[in-house]
Amino acid sequence: MNLPRHVQRTLYICTRCTRRIASAPVQRRRDGLMQAARPFATLRTQCAKPTRFDSTRHSPPTGRHPYSTVTTSRGRLRVAIIGSGPAGFYTAHRLINKVQDAVIDMYERLPVPYGLVRFGVAPDHPEVKNCQDTFEEVAQSPRFNYIGNVQVGRDVALAKLKPHYDAILLSYGASEDRKLGIPGEESSGVYSAREFVGWYNGLPEFQGLQPNLQTGEQAVVIGQGNVALDVARILLSPIDVLKTTDIAEQAIQTLSESRIKSVRVVGRRGPLQVCIPVPKGRDFANRALGSFHSQRSS
Repeated sequence: MNLPRHVQRTLYICTRCTRRIASAPVQRRRDGLMQAARPFATLRTQCAKPTRFDSTRHSPPTGRHPYSTVTTSRGRLRVAIIGSGPAGFYTAHRLINKVQDAVIDMYERLPVPYGLVRFGVAPDHPEVKNCQDTFEEVAQSPRFNYIGNVQVGRDVALAKLKPHYDAILLSYGASEDRKLGIPGEESSGVYSAREFVGWYNGLPEFQGLQPNLQTGEQAVVIGQGNVALDVARILLSPIDVLKTTDIAEQAIQTLSESRIKSVRVVGRRGPLQVCIPVPKGRDFANRALGSFHSQRSS
């Protein structure tokens, strides 16, 4: 309620007079101030029982309006996840378990999900892919929607997705190789680990890689992490062993014709610093690196 200044400063006034003053017609004085048409003193003399004016009784209510987002129930929490790898699925798993009304839409540029679990883990290590069981539980939830074969930024703009979601999580990972900028990087027979791993795991964009494994008997892997050891192991593993895994068919054909008999792993530091997240990693690294110098059975 908007009251004149002289009413706001008054110590004693009844509620009836307060309403009358507030509803009285006003006239503009030359100095630009607003004033009630009837004198304030006249109204005050009519008060039978003047009471102390309490501005809090006539101020707007402090509670929220019925249409406020604080008091009204919101709709379901809608979240978009860009990328269907482990990070995206574990986030979806957490949201579904912790937020009972969360609805998740997962966008993936490939037709199939799971990202590095499907296309990055070595095929001879199926135990690492056991997390797919958790991902399948998430995918079976009625509050989860998988939208494959859609590339955000090309097929649909990110700006068009934002109005439809409360949150958008970007978990698409590395989509391109990081160039080192060194001489010989673009030479024939030099492949990035991302290309080579995607090739033997059946990633569609690397089906036509066709690595040349017949020109020599020795291969060199730059780096000594998990992926480096996976690549070296795939190059030296017997074909009969690889056939029992889910390795891509074109990789089996190329590896069966390979002449590679030894692999050298080159790193900036020694085998004790190999990044392998397994118990007793140093012993494992020593055994793994030592076995790569052995000759591959013909």
